[in-house]
Amino acid sequence: MDQDIKWIQRMRRYAVPILILYVTAVIVALLLEKMWLIPIMGSLSILIIIMGYKEMRIMWRMTAHPKAHRILVFQFIFEWMDAILLATLMATLLTAEDVGLIIGLFFGIWGVLSPFRQKWFTKQLKQIDPELPTYVEVIGGSVLNGPSI
Repeated sequence: MDQDIKWIQRMRRYAVPILILYVTAVIVALLLEKMWLIPIMGSLSILIIIMGYKEMRIMWRMTAHPKAHRILVFQFIFEWMDAILLATLMATLLTAEDVGLIIGLFFGIWGVLSPFRQKWFTKQLKQIDPELPTYVEVIGGSVLNGPSI
């Protein structure tokens, strides 16, 4: 688990350079060839899935409650939905604009509701296991890196 936490902390340290790299790649793709946006957003989707999986693995080890594990799996499914919507949005915007606009509307609504979903997941986990630290607390290092069982 320590290795996962260190990996996440390292990724957070490199977040700004990665963001600059992606923004630069998007600008270059828009200037040269718009179809390059599809693999760029596909790689971003894969990164979202990997980060969601790491979060689920870290939090999974912090609790032994099966209900909490179900909530974590449910949260990971929503991460998959985020990634699929992002990749689908970019592909359909470039190939079938009408369908892409509808998916874009859905993606926009999905993104606006994301903080509310995150609060709901945190609330559900706290109801199941009140001593369970939040993901931010675990990554920040303010919690011992061991299970609460």
